[in-house]
Amino acid sequence: MAAAVAAWALPVTFGRVVSACSRSIRRPPGPGAASLWSAPRRFRSQIASSPQGYVPKTSLSSPPWPETVLPEPAEETRHHAEVVGKVNELIATGQYGRLFAVVHFASHQWKVTSEDLILIENELDVACGERIRLEKVLLVGADNFTLLGKPLLGKDLVRVEATVIEKTESWPKINMKFKKRKNYRKKKN
Repeated sequence: MAAAVAAWALPVTFGRVVSACSRSIRRPPGPGAASLWSAPRRFRSQIASSPQGYVPKTSLSSPPWPETVLPEPAEETRHHAEVVGKVNELIATGQYGRLFAVVHFASHQWKVTSEDLILIENELDVACGERIRLEKVLLVGADNFTLLGKPLLGKDLVRVEATVIEKTESWPKINMKFKKRKNYRKKKN
């Protein structure tokens, strides 16, 4: 954009210089006098021929790396179904090793496997022994495969469940703000 602005400002400045010089010089009558006045008009006509929103091709206007071409939606869904079929086949035959998942739960991302424990400090309205479903699954994987979500995997594709083992009373959390030598203390429970 800066190059386009500079290109517009240059002929206008040049035209002003030419018109100032032509005023200070005595113009002899004849065909040579018109040449000083025709130069700015010539430059203005060349600028008018360029498009209004023209930006020259530079590394800033167009990046040096090649543009990525996204696959067609029909081809992408076919490829997705093929990958899910292969993963289901591996799981059905038992050739997957230890499964793991990355889930978003209680404002954190957790990498969980079977029999893992998660300690959170949020309050949940569930009783001990209840099973909850972790719906925000970002990634599921094993030794042979990994399924990535964009950003989440669908609820019909994966199912990650957890059991509430223990609920304890939380201790009072005290937030104390203090600035030394300023007589400033603030305490929140």
